[in-house]
Amino acid sequence: MTGRELKPAAGVVRVRLLGSALDADIVAAIIAASPDAIVAERSRPYRNRDEAGERVYLTVRVTRPAGGGS
Repeated sequence: MTGRELKPAAGVVRVRLLGSALDADIVAAIIAASPDAIVAERSRPYRNRDEAGERVYLTVRVTRPAGGGS
């Protein structure tokens, strides 16, 4: 994460991805490709202490499609 982290607010979601590095990369790419979300920050990978794999933290800004949506 950077020193300019987004603060929790409406439209900002923090996500923790747990799993293999490749699987986390795939899921992060899916989120980033969504027209309804912008990945504002992505942490470096952290090794899990008590289980296999690693974790990555994302800060995602949720955008709403035209017309509001729910």
